[in-house]
Amino acid sequence: MYGELMIGINMLFNYAILSFTNKVGNHQTSRRRLWSAAFLGAFFITLFPYSVPAMIFTFLGMTYIAFGQTFGSWKNSILAVLIASFFAGGMLTLVYAQISISVNQSFLFVAIGLTYLSLYIVKHKWIDTRMMNKLMSFTLDSELSLWGKSIPLKVFIDTGNHCVEPLSGDPVHFIGYQAVKEQLPVDFASALESWNPDQSPDLASFPATYQRSLRLIRLQTVQGASWAVGIKYDCWSLEGELLPVGYIVLTREQRQYPQGAAAILQMSAMDVLKEEGRTAIC
Repeated sequence: MYGELMIGINMLFNYAILSFTNKVGNHQTSRRRLWSAAFLGAFFITLFPYSVPAMIFTFLGMTYIAFGQTFGSWKNSILAVLIASFFAGGMLTLVYAQISISVNQSFLFVAIGLTYLSLYIVKHKWIDTRMMNKLMSFTLDSELSLWGKSIPLKVFIDTGNHCVEPLSGDPVHFIGYQAVKEQLPVDFASALESWNPDQSPDLASFPATYQRSLRLIRLQTVQGASWAVGIKYDCWSLEGELLPVGYIVLTREQRQYPQGAAAILQMSAMDVLKEEGRTAIC
């Protein structure tokens, strides 16, 4: 009975550590495989609790079963498993130091729960940090050339933005109106502010000088469909690379843009950054 209890306890801790590693490392390992690795690790460590070689081989075998889909995945998982193991072991040492030996057995499962909770919190903090770093990698400085004026803009590449101008298929990007308002011609800005997309959409109210650069673009959002004015820009330089010909739509709301960006780029901007050896000057 004692052996089965030790195997069960070790298996729970092993699963907590492997599950933590699976999440923070984005290994996509199934729960069945994690439970199998946790059980085998617990079984052999219970049979040979004082053998250092057995501990080493059990550790390597357990991590290989859980994350050995590829050698690179297995190698990357080892450090995360070690970190989680030391963290969980430190938590248990801290808890047990505060608990009387007479109640240690009854408190064992509470300690297991606290360890799970601690790893869960660390996991989410780790994932939040990784997500923030990923968002930062999509936030770049750029320079937009529009009607002869150069406008520096902080932009965010939205991989979910597939909007295109329907006739040409050119990409459509979004810019907060307030970020470029001072750079726009006064007569155009006045016409844009008075333009009502809810009425029959047309471009006749805009000055004739700019109408050649304008297109009506139908937007589909969660709030429903609406019309917007697309403006064809002269050129747009992003990290030394020139974006393809496209259109911009000026939006009233900029506060919801990620990372404090002034513009949301269409996903095609990612392809431009992947290309090498291309530079352009507006």
